Amino acid sequence: MDTTTQSLAFQQLAYRAKQNAISEYGQPPDDWYEEIYALAKEQAPARGFSINEIQFNGFASQGDGASWTGHVDLADFIEYHNKPEATDFTQYVVLRELIKDGWCEEKVNINRHAFIYSHSGTMVTEGIDDSISYADDDSVMDRGILEGANVKELANSIHTDELFNDLDGWVMRKARAYADGIYKQLKEEYEAYTSEEYFIDLCDINRWRFDKYGTLVEGYHHGI
Repeated sequence: MDTTTQSLAFQQLAYRAKQNAISEYGQPPDDWYEEIYALAKEQAPARGFSINEIQFNGFASQGDGASWTGHVDLADFIEYHNKPEATDFTQYVVLRELIKDGWCEEKVNINRHAFIYSHSGTMVTEGIDDSISYADDDSVMDRGILEGANVKELANSIHTDELFNDLDGWVMRKARAYADGIYKQLKEEYEAYTSEEYFIDLCDINRWRFDKYGTLVEGYHHGI
């Protein structure tokens, strides 16, 4: 090392030099987001979500955000999100039972319609089929709390065609909100990794010192 080069602690640097140092030496590890991904996938099934893949862009542009692809198990989705105080609570209970008994579509796929951006607005459903499968006038529920009830009468009582349309929009809103929650966690984690407080700890641990421009001149960093 050139003995004429200044050796400064991070706190002694000017603002621009500090930013240069953090940008060059304070980036998070390559796998910093993996625990957040894993937790999001682990907690998703309780909400009716099955996540295959998560993508994000961040954290400085208008188009930044996170999204996921996979599918939604509709009976589980209704079970988790349907609340007794909702005006359509009973209709969704009936619909959940029809789905669980195999008379309606059980799941809907979640895809991404854009390749450049990754925010939640790029998420779309394939649409939910509102038909009642193979039900004739004498078809009855085989199981559950509505066992023995006439399938077609149940479907007509809750207007399944309209309810499925509402469910599709509800699923999309909740799926996007879940993606937004993932992005919020990612942003907070990234900001923590790249904060001045965290970088000061790194400097102390590795005994880093810098020249006046924020270039590392002392301490351990990939062989320095």
